[in-house]
Amino acid sequence: MKLEKAKLVTIIADEAIESKIIEELHAVAVKGFTVTEARGEGLNQNHNSSWEGKNIRIETLASESKANRIIEIMADKYLEKYAMILFCSDVQVFRKDRFQ
Repeated sequence: MKLEKAKLVTIIADEAIESKIIEELHAVAVKGFTVTEARGEGLNQNHNSSWEGKNIRIETLASESKANRIIEIMADKYLEKYAMILFCSDVQVFRKDRFQ
């Protein structure tokens, strides 16, 4: 097996919009994603108490075209309205066909 290029799209956002983000990923036809709790500190200071809502981190591996589409959707619909961090990284994966 050899490593092949793919894109890792990472979205960190308020858990209140988790289902909306997942709907958008399904609409783009990603084959899978991972959701984890996220804590940390940034422009909005600390965000670690459950009463103010938790942050989640959603990651998916995708082709470049799907990754670009996800970024476009997030930027158009969510980035200005919600606290969100969005980034895309070049990665190398085994079994690329499982993520395209």
